[in-house]
Amino acid sequence: MSEKRGNIMRKNLIPAPMASDMRAVGRRASLVGAAICAALVGAGVKATRIATVEHEAYAEQGNRQQLRSFKLAASRGEIVDRDFMTLAVDDRVHKIAINPRLVRARGAEEALIEAVLEIEPDESADYLREEIAKDKAYRLLRLPLSDAQMAALQAKGIPGVSFEPSTARVYPRGLLASHVLGRVGAQGSGTAGVELGLDMQLRGREALSPAYFAAGKKLLVDGVPDPGVARGDTVVLTIDSAIQAMVEEEINTVVRQWNPVGTSILVLDPRNGEILALANRPTYDPNHPVERAQQTQNLAVQAAYEPGSTLKAVTVAAALELGAVRENETFYCEKGRWKYTPRHTIHDAHAAEWLTVSEILAASSNICTTKIADRLGKQTLSKWVKKFHFGERPGVQLPGATAGLLAPPEKWSDIQMANISFGQGMAASPLQVTAAFGALANDGVYHDPTIVQKILDARGGTVWEHVPEGERLVRSATAKTVMRMLEDVVHTELGTGNNAHVDGYRVAGKTSTAQKAGSKGYADGMYYSSFIGALPARAPRVVILVSVDAPEGAHYGNDVAAPSFARLGAQIMTHLGVPRDDGKTPPAPKPVVVAAKQMEAELGVLADIDVEPSLPGAEERGSGAAAHPKVTTGMPDFTGLTLAQAVDLAGRAKVELRASGSGVAVSQDVPPGQVESGRVVQVVFAPKK
Repeated sequence: MSEKRGNIMRKNLIPAPMASDMRAVGRRASLVGAAICAALVGAGVKATRIATVEHEAYAEQGNRQQLRSFKLAASRGEIVDRDFMTLAVDDRVHKIAINPRLVRARGAEEALIEAVLEIEPDESADYLREEIAKDKAYRLLRLPLSDAQMAALQAKGIPGVSFEPSTARVYPRGLLASHVLGRVGAQGSGTAGVELGLDMQLRGREALSPAYFAAGKKLLVDGVPDPGVARGDTVVLTIDSAIQAMVEEEINTVVRQWNPVGTSILVLDPRNGEILALANRPTYDPNHPVERAQQTQNLAVQAAYEPGSTLKAVTVAAALELGAVRENETFYCEKGRWKYTPRHTIHDAHAAEWLTVSEILAASSNICTTKIADRLGKQTLSKWVKKFHFGERPGVQLPGATAGLLAPPEKWSDIQMANISFGQGMAASPLQVTAAFGALANDGVYHDPTIVQKILDARGGTVWEHVPEGERLVRSATAKTVMRMLEDVVHTELGTGNNAHVDGYRVAGKTSTAQKAGSKGYADGMYYSSFIGALPARAPRVVILVSVDAPEGAHYGNDVAAPSFARLGAQIMTHLGVPRDDGKTPPAPKPVVVAAKQMEAELGVLADIDVEPSLPGAEERGSGAAAHPKVTTGMPDFTGLTLAQAVDLAGRAKVELRASGSGVAVSQDVPPGQVESGRVVQVVFAPKK
């Protein structure tokens, strides 16, 4: 045992180090120390090099790793009227996302359909059933919802229903000027109207903003980017929303009274070619799906019809300008029936014998107009009809504008020159007729019609502006003479347009009752009835055309169209404050009160961007005044209000509100309480934080 312990102890003994071993350890320590020193020196050199020579390269590499682009989604520019009232705007909405399988599994199909139709009665139940029936786990419905609508649907607790934020094109005034505005399709591009005609200008541009990304968070380098950099241009229309509202109401009256196939009303400023109002029936609300393609056709621009007797003014103007007739010259009108060729007899609705040139226009004699045209001849008449821009496409910024139809004189039949002299045998759009008449009303100077006043970029800079460029067609003296003659159409017993009389103003106008063409010549009992006129006659501010396609119950322009002209003329003169011919000032127009429309019930879009003036002719709607801020003395405080609330408050405080942006009010140029009512305030709106 003791021997064994001795062996173990001997094995565990550590021998004393030799001198040579100590020297080896020293050498190793020196080598390690030298290596450490060399590494430290190298690191110092490298650090110095990084901090000096290679600083920029390494900084750039670090930025590349952390600095990335923050994408700012594109948004479409606004469309506003001439007073900057919003007519089309992009806004935040909610879309309904459904799981069709889950909805069906829980037997919630009818509950979902009923809930959606309760919010939006115009939505199609068949469409909803088709979506719910699909063998999918996810479908995004097309209907945009406001915050309140989403909350109402969410409260139903329907299984398989969720919501996603989205952006929708909103038309706050519904069907007002819908054929001018057009609409935007599912892909975000314009499909009609100005939305299509100026799609490139309105379309937003996706923008990038630098941001640092670290630990899953982003820090914007330059702060929150301006949404304007991604927003399209703002299009300022020539439309006057007050006049447009009057026209919309009057055209509804025409439809109710005459049940036509279609009808158009145009209001144009002859001094510059600006279209103040344009409406058609049938029509549509661009906020909702369109049931029939016919609803979207802009009849005033895209449809062509025989202009009829309105063209007699052009024939007479050409003859007077060329000296082919004298103002006081008389013509024999054949007692209402004239065999012009062996195969063709021309008739007058009102038989007459001798008429002066002025009386020819007043009585609307086809026979005597033909005799005037005979003095011009085919080539000259064709030249002058073209000179008034018939047969060419107008330069208006609306897609699908027709050039009409005007055959070259070499192809005219033996009766066609006579027909064209009084507006048959050719075709033109209501817009072409209005612009041509506007030249006579504007002292003989023609302006190409325009629907756009200017285009502004996101910062308010002018990208493009309409600059009127007049083209003289006839001498001033000739235009004035024709306009005096056209006054007799309305203001003499012989005239065919007595129903166009506007109290306090002289009207220069022309009726037209053009028989419609059928498959075998002209159709019995089918007419285009119209009246076009300018007022005040001696210094016209507006030209108004009322055109009615196939009215029922009557067909003469004086019966069907002239009364509408008279009602509109009186309203527009009052709205524009045009002095009466006797020098008296017209009665002050009713104040334009701007109120929010109940979007949840009517459009299914956000109420805070809906600005609907209760303009002359607009329908009355309750605004829920109790829910709005109280009017105080002086300038109200608009801060924090939605656009709808702000304009309602401005209307009740008798303050003119000029708004820019959308969302909630963040600033105003006139401090609250500092001025009396009647002043103008500029309020800036920004998206909610």
